[in-house]
Amino acid sequence: MSATDEEPEAAEPGTPDTPETTEASDPDRPEATAAAPDGGDGDGDGASAAEPESASGASTTEPTEPTEPVDGDGDGDGEGEAAGVEAPTAESAPAAAAGAEPEPVRSSAAERAQRAAAARAKPEGGLARSLKRYGPFVAVVVIVAGAIAIFGGGGGGDDDNDQGGGGGGNQAAGEITTDPASIDNDRLVRDGPMTPEKADLLGEDVDFGPNCDTETGRIKLPSILAPPCVQPFEGDNGGATSPGVTADEVLVIRYETDPDLDPLGASIASGGGADVNPETTNEALENYARLYQSLFETYGRTVKVERFVGTGASDDREAAVADARAIAEREPFAVIGGPAQATSVFSTELASAGVICGGGCSIAEPEAAIAQYPNLIYDPGPTPEQGGMLAAEAIGNLAGPGKAEMAGDDATRAKDRVYALVHYDNPDGDYEHSTEALTAALADNGIELETDVEFFLDLARAQENARTIITRLKEAGVTTIIYSGDPFTPGPLTIEATAQDYHPEWILGPNVLADSAFFARMMDPEQWSHGFGVSFIAGRGAVETDDSWNIYRWAFGEDPPNNTVAVSEPQLRGIFTGIQMAGPELTPEKFRDGLFIYPPSGGGPTVPLVSRGSHDIWPQTDLGGTDDVTLIWWDPEASGEDEIGTAGDGLYRYANGGERYTVGNLPTSLEASGLFDDDSSVTIYDELPPEDTPPDYPAPDID
Repeated sequence: MSATDEEPEAAEPGTPDTPETTEASDPDRPEATAAAPDGGDGDGDGASAAEPESASGASTTEPTEPTEPVDGDGDGDGEGEAAGVEAPTAESAPAAAAGAEPEPVRSSAAERAQRAAAARAKPEGGLARSLKRYGPFVAVVVIVAGAIAIFGGGGGGDDDNDQGGGGGGNQAAGEITTDPASIDNDRLVRDGPMTPEKADLLGEDVDFGPNCDTETGRIKLPSILAPPCVQPFEGDNGGATSPGVTADEVLVIRYETDPDLDPLGASIASGGGADVNPETTNEALENYARLYQSLFETYGRTVKVERFVGTGASDDREAAVADARAIAEREPFAVIGGPAQATSVFSTELASAGVICGGGCSIAEPEAAIAQYPNLIYDPGPTPEQGGMLAAEAIGNLAGPGKAEMAGDDATRAKDRVYALVHYDNPDGDYEHSTEALTAALADNGIELETDVEFFLDLARAQENARTIITRLKEAGVTTIIYSGDPFTPGPLTIEATAQDYHPEWILGPNVLADSAFFARMMDPEQWSHGFGVSFIAGRGAVETDDSWNIYRWAFGEDPPNNTVAVSEPQLRGIFTGIQMAGPELTPEKFRDGLFIYPPSGGGPTVPLVSRGSHDIWPQTDLGGTDDVTLIWWDPEASGEDEIGTAGDGLYRYANGGERYTVGNLPTSLEASGLFDDDSSVTIYDELPPEDTPPDYPAPDID
């Protein structure tokens, strides 16, 4: 029996469930655009193949003072007519009254469809072929196409949710305590399935079967993140222990966005080299599911994965809520994937129905939202609060109060640092909480902000709004810009800074792919080299360094049929890991406890540290996924291929050989950090570092 089944017949017309599918810069400022580096598509305009070739826009606010209209069009009248107001096209932008609520730009449906069709029709050339090698990167472009959510989090839902909870230690049912000392890991281990750790606690000699590597105590999966072995199961698994669970099956639903309903996102993703064909994605995941069914212990149950095709674009919040309700009616145990720019409402709607929201279903929910729905929401990366703590510690340690010594000119280097935070939000304010968490963490590390500038991602007005932002920063005397946001906006900002003869320090905080060479080459290279950044993702390398690709090659002897598996496969593996660690009586509470006792794993340059619960890593209970960060800086003279295989100048350097740091352990000086020391840095990992190299096992027999 296949572990992945096709979606049932389409719902009746009018229901949210859908059937399965088969499938400009500013003309008045030439000096601000002439310096734009080529984005990798060969046309010299600074736009990449993954970016619609239009400028973007932003709205700015001053949260610490009464909000005032922003001069968005640069005409000096103080009105905000160009600052993020809606405009169907870049050519015809309706003016809004001063002070009107800014809204993001949306292209017309016809334009989006035309771009999507053009992207799908593009023949495979040298670039497309090279993308097959750099699949891990282009897979993540899928997230950029629909989400600016890794660095922030929304969250909501009903306050009266009363989802039950179990758990170990001293926590009450349905609660996740913030005090890690109150979580009794030994009790959780004793209450869980038989693992090597439990056998040691009980003093028992246990045969963990042929799928266990007794040297590592983990299953024979070639990954540093392989879960611990469990004793092969025999007996009664408890039957229907939870919605979505029977004696024979666990129902998992995988959400996928219909590229025909999200043509702009699909165009950006496919332009960046991502394969947006849902059929090849499903083929790959079906094979992964077959593999994991044979390797992981699922206690007599088959993990059945069904597809759900979304009814709206990735940023359509109303459709996201309707889709979540339609999914909940099918009573799955868990959901993976989601509408990338609407995961805050999607995840909480599912959680309010008692459905586990796994990888991709939730991207970066704040801890308050996760705690509101205990056992049900799982961020893949650090929570926004954790990301803020790591970034703020790095900034406080390495760019604390003192002279702006990394700035781009002598005059600025002679000044004491004056800080500004430039950060993304959307009109619904979904990321306000993450900004507040970052601001508070910066203050805890001695960084007081002179100003705070918020912007919307508006690809039609980037340069004109960059002018507004840079003018404000320059007039405020800012020497040090802390950036938190998408990968597109720094390009116009740095170009505009040069146009205004403004040369501050640039510090990259929590971000989405602004720490990739592909996007950094769109930035003014001289500007971007004057500073450093924190990177939450794994150190970059060719496909040979990626877990998902290596596992598929190992098991099936060929590359996966879709190059986005670096996004989709970990989502599925996370569900199998939780099921194995939960034990036979599968419930959301046992699933959570299983992930809490999963031992901290990774931490090398290409494998971020992963853990949840209480493992002496965070001062509070760890509600996120990854736990560490690395330090990077931009070297405009380093030559090599970017993440999609385009040769050129400019690469990020990973300081100290890509060493990763947990909170409380970041370097306290530039010298100790390895920043700006080329000899101790790495630009691209051609092979896995020794600490990230898993054991080699024979390929398994797969049913």
